Amino acid sequence: MALWILCLARVLLFAYPSDAVDQSKFRTCDQGSFCRRYRKYISKVEATTGLWAHKLDVNSLAVQGHTVKAKLIFANDPSVKPLLLDMRFFLSSVDGSCGIVRTFIDEVEPLHQRFRLTPGDVILKEDELKADEIFQKSAGAGITEIASRASGNCEVRIKHAPFELEFYARGHLAQKVNSRHFMNFERYRLQGAQAHTGLVDATDVDADNMFEESFGGHTDRKPRGPAGVGIDVNFEAAIDVFGLAEHASGLGLGANGFSEPYRFFNLDVFEYALNVPMALYGAIPLVTAIHQPASGESFASGFFFPNPSEGFVKVDAPAAGSRGDTNSWWLFESGALDMFFFAGPGPQDVMDRYHTVTGFPRLPPLAALGKHQCRWNYVDVEDSIGVNNKFDQNDIPYDVLWLDIEHTDSKKYFTWHPSHFAQPDKLLNAVAASKRKLVTIIDPHIKKDSGYDVYNQMQRHDFFTKTRDGQLYDGWCWPGTSSYPDFCNPETRKLWTTFFQGNFYPHNRQDLYTWNDMNEPSVFNGPEVTMPRDNLHKCSAGGYSIEHRDVHNVYGYYHQMATVEGQLARAPNVRPFVLTRSFFAGSHRLGAIWTGDNMARWDHLAISVPMLVSLCMCGTSFVGADVPGFFYDPEPELFRRWHQLGIWYPFYRGHAHLETKRREPWMLGDQITSNVREQVSVRYQMLPTWYTLYAQWALAGVPIMKPLWFKDLSDREAFKHQNDHYLLGDNILVRAITTAFARDVQLYLPAGSWYNFWDSTAEPLQGPKVLGMKTHDDHVPVFIRAGTILTKKMRRRRSSGAMDADPYTLVIYGAKSASGHIYIDDGNSHEFQQGSFIYDKLEFNGSALTAQHSQALHVVGAARGIPAIPKRHLRIERVVFVGLTEVPQRARESSDGGAWQPVQVTTAETPSRTWIAIVKKPTCVFGSAWKIELGF
Repeated sequence: MALWILCLARVLLFAYPSDAVDQSKFRTCDQGSFCRRYRKYISKVEATTGLWAHKLDVNSLAVQGHTVKAKLIFANDPSVKPLLLDMRFFLSSVDGSCGIVRTFIDEVEPLHQRFRLTPGDVILKEDELKADEIFQKSAGAGITEIASRASGNCEVRIKHAPFELEFYARGHLAQKVNSRHFMNFERYRLQGAQAHTGLVDATDVDADNMFEESFGGHTDRKPRGPAGVGIDVNFEAAIDVFGLAEHASGLGLGANGFSEPYRFFNLDVFEYALNVPMALYGAIPLVTAIHQPASGESFASGFFFPNPSEGFVKVDAPAAGSRGDTNSWWLFESGALDMFFFAGPGPQDVMDRYHTVTGFPRLPPLAALGKHQCRWNYVDVEDSIGVNNKFDQNDIPYDVLWLDIEHTDSKKYFTWHPSHFAQPDKLLNAVAASKRKLVTIIDPHIKKDSGYDVYNQMQRHDFFTKTRDGQLYDGWCWPGTSSYPDFCNPETRKLWTTFFQGNFYPHNRQDLYTWNDMNEPSVFNGPEVTMPRDNLHKCSAGGYSIEHRDVHNVYGYYHQMATVEGQLARAPNVRPFVLTRSFFAGSHRLGAIWTGDNMARWDHLAISVPMLVSLCMCGTSFVGADVPGFFYDPEPELFRRWHQLGIWYPFYRGHAHLETKRREPWMLGDQITSNVREQVSVRYQMLPTWYTLYAQWALAGVPIMKPLWFKDLSDREAFKHQNDHYLLGDNILVRAITTAFARDVQLYLPAGSWYNFWDSTAEPLQGPKVLGMKTHDDHVPVFIRAGTILTKKMRRRRSSGAMDADPYTLVIYGAKSASGHIYIDDGNSHEFQQGSFIYDKLEFNGSALTAQHSQALHVVGAARGIPAIPKRHLRIERVVFVGLTEVPQRARESSDGGAWQPVQVTTAETPSRTWIAIVKKPTCVFGSAWKIELGF
């Protein structure tokens, strides 16, 4: 039976063309009634001078505390019940400035309640936010001006008739909402209800399929009627907007030039197509706009629309090199209009405000930053142990071994295969002895089997999703007939956590990690390979009254949330690790994300860069793409180049499809093995830097990957290179090699001096400049900005856990000044939340390197040190100064204000007539105050 199911799955998968997904299986805007009629509505408004649908009831306007409330009247049919406008103003939790405005528009006395996410699930509860006291600045001439009392000079102008909103920050107009009068709010109604007397919503332009429609042989019944909500947003003088993860397209959303809107509808997309706006596995409806006004400095702003139903966003940016506005419209199938404006002035300020309302990220365990090794599937316990041993035999570090679906008993999750994985403890012990971790897959579809305890418990508690008729919903996935837990229901999630206990999940351990796949959810025989929209959930309601269409894009989010809560219930002081394929805004608080079922092709390597940077621009930095592509067999050149790039992904995992050839690093010949060994070793040498970047993301909201222009919005040349260049932090520049056997590439270096990471003796290159550069067979181009201090550990070990006691190396780039940070904690527990960590600031002034300990991070405050870690684990074995213009004659050190002690220094002149100096074996340790001084 299991073999037959697997064969069926293969037929379903490989029924597509060999080069890309069959896009006809997935809806476009015009194939869905709510989007089709909205476009007609837009056309009518644009074609009719003076036509608009909504105006503010001035007499209802009330300003109090941090809120503005009013009614919106349907101008063309006053008999229609009005809408409620509720605006709330909040302060950034990072700097206390203004610039967060939540605008909520809902029905008065609806026929059915519009779905709204439970407070605290995606958006923090309001009592967790700091209110921004506002006042009515002026009123009259059809405009009401609302201003903040906080710093930042934030203001909202409400235009009455037609209803429009304008958002200002620091004196600049940033965004206009409904300035083109595309606002659409389709009220629930009974079939056969009286038609409107004038233009009220898009159903007055196209009334087809309001209560039923079909696609791909499936019929979607909508007993409540239409519920689409849409609005236009204009980004003033913006050259483009960035974000809207996840789409396989270039970073600039307007620059991509798509005639169709970007779609949000989480789907299991096999061999996804590139450079199209079709939906993929996750949805984060957030953009950052870059404004470059004709006069004044460039600035950023953000717009966020956390609606979990199917959505479409159309983006039109001005032509490259020209000035103008970036226009957009946003449309969702159901729910309410729930929108956030975020002020800048920089992209980081937008991120600060996004994390203020959605929460700051989860700090992962240190092991998760190493190399991950996965395959569908390692055959059995002996094969898995053999892979683990082979890494040691080939002297290649790695940290995490993964088991795909075949390790289970008939695809029943929380079980082990009775013959192939009959001795899981043997495998777990072998992995643990290597100081490594194991991941098992736990998908959301639950095999319908009366002998399966997970199924029985879910059914007994009535926690499965239901059909529109209230019956148990069954769909097809890997196990065959399956039921799908209603993860939207917090009680379902609570039951799910119990499955991670040692008395339920056999051979479970405190650090057994989890992979949540297929959680869009994937349903092989469902419409668009997912669940019917008219299925029913309970969520936080009293009964099964929430349609799946309302919550589709948070199904995987809640699945990952339940799994994280399960790991925390199992071991509260052990950091969870849960990888998910499907995600939503807020997933940064849960775990890692990867870009799904990519292909071993050069164009998929290339698209990974803007896809990952886009995710980071949406607040989600624990991200990666499968290396070297999931489907098909990579040619050696692609294998080599993708691993060379993959070591610079925040999440670095090798993965392969069931029908590909084995592709562990030693399978493609000695030359490839050697190159992968050296590149993976660089990943591990850089772990102290990686871990610091992760801490700054999780505890301060700073993205790990950034576009080159992130801190210099006036650098127009940087925007031209945003799809194949990126920064790690502020100072590590990575240039992907995206074509086979490329012998040279165009490299853009922003302003400043840049050192070749691979060759410290090379003369630094000056930016801003586009350079032609010869490629190197062994690595991709990586450059370090002058003024940077990197932290490393240079010994090659089998895993990150084997590096705990290893000393540190510091590398200082530049002769005049440099700075950096280092973050250290125990790598596994939550003790850092009580201040048990080290966060030191390192500064070099041209002659002296100083360490300032007890630095602060936004979420956790000032570091208090780690008494449990021996000082010998915090020692520095060498300090390397690169690019000195004079040769040091001596060096000395002082710790905690004590007497100066001489230390050994060696020097070497470079071909560019600068000097490299190495201070060896100083006695200073991190977590204390110390100074190393060079004497010239």
